[in-house]
Amino acid sequence: MEELLELKALLLKGDIQGSLAIVEELEDMSKNGIISTIRSYAVILLLHLIKQQAENRTGASQS
Repeated sequence: MEELLELKALLLKGDIQGSLAIVEELEDMSKNGIISTIRSYAVILLLHLIKQQAENRTGASQS
């Protein structure tokens, strides 16, 4: 939110270069958030696959 207020102030002053720097910073923050979310889901998926594989091994040995 702070970045948006700063962006607004820079735009009102006519500081295009400063405004573009803030926009790039916001884009990087967004990309980092997306990467973090993907990483979290990948860990959950990996744990699920490991659990499933372990269950399949124990199920096969009981037969």
